[in-house]
Formats: sequence, structure tokens, C-alpha cells
Amino acid sequence: MENKRKYLFITVIALFIVSFYTINLRFDPFYRVNGINNDNRMIIEKYLSKEEQKYLVENRIPLYHFMKYIKYDDFYLPYYQYYELLEKTGRYSTNTSILQTGNELATKLTGIYKGASYDLAKKLVEHDLEAGYLYNQNFDFDKLQIYYEIRPLYEDYSYVDDTEYYIELLKNRGLTDKMILSFFKQACANYSRYGLTTLMTQANNPDMFLIPDPSALLTTLSDQTYIGAYVPHNLVLMSDIHRLKYAMYLNNDAYDALKKMIDAMPDEIANDFYVKEAYTSFTDLQYSNPNLAGKDERQLGHTVSIASKSIAYQEFETSALSQWLEAHSYEYGFILRYPKRMASSTNHVYDAHYYRYVGKKNANKIYKENSCIEEYNQKEAAE
Repeated sequence: MENKRKYLFITVIALFIVSFYTINLRFDPFYRVNGINNDNRMIIEKYLSKEEQKYLVENRIPLYHFMKYIKYDDFYLPYYQYYELLEKTGRYSTNTSILQTGNELATKLTGIYKGASYDLAKKLVEHDLEAGYLYNQNFDFDKLQIYYEIRPLYEDYSYVDDTEYYIELLKNRGLTDKMILSFFKQACANYSRYGLTTLMTQANNPDMFLIPDPSALLTTLSDQTYIGAYVPHNLVLMSDIHRLKYAMYLNNDAYDALKKMIDAMPDEIANDFYVKEAYTSFTDLQYSNPNLAGKDERQLGHTVSIASKSIAYQEFETSALSQWLEAHSYEYGFILRYPKRMASSTNHVYDAHYYRYVGKKNANKIYKENSCIEEYNQKEAAE
């Protein structure tokens, strides 16, 4: 008898709970919505359509996700996640622009990709690609990885058309899809938009090798290689060094090494030293010697032309400064760029003035092997 009473009691309690829950759902559809109260209940009923209210209840969306937008005419609750994506970027200055773009993005994506639309939206918004997708009909999701690389170079969505054109050029050069992606990753990390544009002007020339990463210490340039309007990222203004003019720049590591090398020189040699040439821009080369623009190693920021204050430029080879540099520059990461009897490798006649920073390890090997960058690169590639 006691057990029957217990079972009866439990059954009554269960029926009460079910009945209470059912009544609440029937008379208060927002019962399970997180953050609901009498004030915002009235706002929800005023501004959300019956369809949106049903969506709210079924998906139990916490109110903090959308209440800031609810009074706008363009607000549509099922798209609230798209609004949040856009808001978090900080790229949109008004709620109106967030709603407008969010609606366009959600409508276009859901119309084509259905259930995958939100995941695609996250990829687009994370990499600032939503405008390109919405307003350029040539946008192609198959090129998404390349868009990730090239988009930061642009202030508009013309990157879509440029990507299409550049891919075509690279495919015509025989590059595979994997090679093309690698090219973009390197080039977009090293070039500005203008630099990349100038680089690709030679893509139709099968005899010209395009260098996507000119920043490597052992990069060499010639008539058959091209870097367009490349500008090194870490150029610094030279100071505390005797030089031909005030505004002269050099790669930061090369500049630090050059100062250490000068400090190590005997005083009479250091006092005779000055830099005649250093980094030279694409624009300056176009003006002074157009044939060298994009093909001259001075543009890399690792090369200096050194001269003597006391001896004529043409006689520099005979100076104590020149002899000290040939004997000790490698200790500081520099090598004589165009040594004697190596014109067949460097494609450049001997020149005692030009020194190239390649780092201590590389310089030490090249010096001890009595070699040059070209021969050293060939040997390393063979090994």
C-alpha cells in the first residue's frame, strides 16, 4: 500500500510539471528565451513578425545577440549571426551598414549554398572578402586561398579581377595550381599592390624569371630575372656613416653589419671610407637607367658601393680600404659582389666597389671557397 502511494505521488508531480510546462508554452511562448522580461517582451512582439517570433522561440536565441538591431526596418532575425560577424570586424561604422551588408550576404549565400552558407560567410568576413563576393560577379570560391593572400594588398575588391588575370598568366607559364598558390603566398608577402602589378607585367615573357620572394639573402638578379617595383620591408635610413648624400637607405641587418665593420677598421681606413650607393628604388632606376629597373641588385637593399675619399673612384682597387675590405668584409657578412675572374658566373665585370650583405654564415663559406653567390647557389642546389 505504501509503494502505491509513492508511485501515485510521483505520477501526480510529473503530470503537474508537464501541464505547467505546456501551459507556459501555450500562453507564454517566450518562456524559454534567455533574457526575457516584461519590457523586452513588448518590444519583441512589436518589432518581430510572427515568423521571427516563432524562429526566436524554436532556436532559443539569447536576446543580447540582436536587441540592438531589432528596431531597424532592415533587421531580420534569422540573419542575426551574419550581423554579428560583420560587427566584430570593426569595419562597419553604423548598424545600418551592418544590416544592409548582412542581409545581402545571407540572402546570396543561402540562396546558393543552403546549409553551408554561414560557414562560408565566416571565411569571407574573416578575410575581408564579403564585398568582393557581393559586388564582383567573377568571385570564385575555388580561388579562396589565393584571395586570402592577395586581399590585404587592395583597398577595394578589384583584387578579384586581378587574381583571375594573374592566374591565367601563370598558367600560361606552365605553373600548376599548387605552384600558383605558392607563388601568390610568397609574392603577396613581399610586394605591395603596385609592386605585384609591375612584377606581373613580365609574366607574358617566357624568357624572364619572376622572383616572388626577393627578400632571400642569396637572391641574384640579371637581365633574365625580374622583381618589378619591389621595395624591401625593413629599410632603414643610414646615419653615423660617411655617405655621398643624406637620404640613403639599406636593409636593417645589412646596415647594422656595415656599422660593425666600419667600427672594426683601423682609424685611417675608416676615415677614408664612404658609401657612394646603397638601396636604389625602382622609380630611381627607371629615371637613371630604365633597362635596369626591376633587375638591379641595389633594389634589394643589401648592396653598397664603397669608395675612398683620398683616391680616385677608378683607382679604388689600389687603396688600403679596398684591400682591407677584400680581406675582412666576410667576417661581418659581406662579400665582394663581382670578384675577379668570375664574370662568366656573375655576368658582370670585376668591380672593387660593390659589396653585398649575405649574412656571416654564407659570407664565410663563399669567401673560403673563393666563390661568388651564383656558384655558391648552384653548389647548394646540387647538394
